[in-house]
Amino acid sequence: MAEPSAQEAQRIRTYIADASWKPSAARERLVSERRRLLERLAREALPPLTELRVCDVGCGAGADLVHWRLLGVADERLFGTELIPSRAEAARSALPGATIAGVDGFELPFPDESFDLVTASLVLSTIRDPGGRHRLVSEMRRVTRKRGLLTIYDFRVRKPWNRNVVAVSRAELAATLGPPTATYRLAPFLPFLRLALAMPEPMRRWAVGLLPRTHRLWTWRHDGGAALRHVART
Repeated sequence: MAEPSAQEAQRIRTYIADASWKPSAARERLVSERRRLLERLAREALPPLTELRVCDVGCGAGADLVHWRLLGVADERLFGTELIPSRAEAARSALPGATIAGVDGFELPFPDESFDLVTASLVLSTIRDPGGRHRLVSEMRRVTRKRGLLTIYDFRVRKPWNRNVVAVSRAELAATLGPPTATYRLAPFLPFLRLALAMPEPMRRWAVGLLPRTHRLWTWRHDGGAALRHVART
């Protein structure tokens, strides 16, 4: 019988293979919003970008890692993990000098304190097993260097029509990582954002500002202790 982590990994592979996400201006806006915030946090809290070692957990085809490369992080300082072999291969093609590890569960195949920045975007919500989420978050903490930054971006509310994803809560994450350094409210509800972006200015900006935010980006700064502790709030 397969281990629970392997079973859950296979369920996630099946879900993602069957899902379809169409590109749109609204979706690209959400991606850009997250990337801009992560870049700002990295510049404020970490060494120069050219000196960083970055790990993107659940890196997909490597789009976020490519973004870090465009910001000046060399390929050999970029690392990722991916459950789906075809996506891992796409990431390796996009980033020939990076290290992209195929995984079959929630262990990260890297030594302790390997990275200045460890990220996971829309990853934990695909793991329905609480034990799997706890294991992956614990692994992310393990591979984060002292004074490094760990970030998690995910759904704060569950989609009732999608049983393959769950909401990620601050309380659950804090039980493993300690209280977040900071929490950011991001990502207006996508269908409403599409409608708002179709409006003329200045109504568009007003409507977008009123939309509820369905995602959170939580950050932790590693102080070398048992948990990642509060350093500064912006």
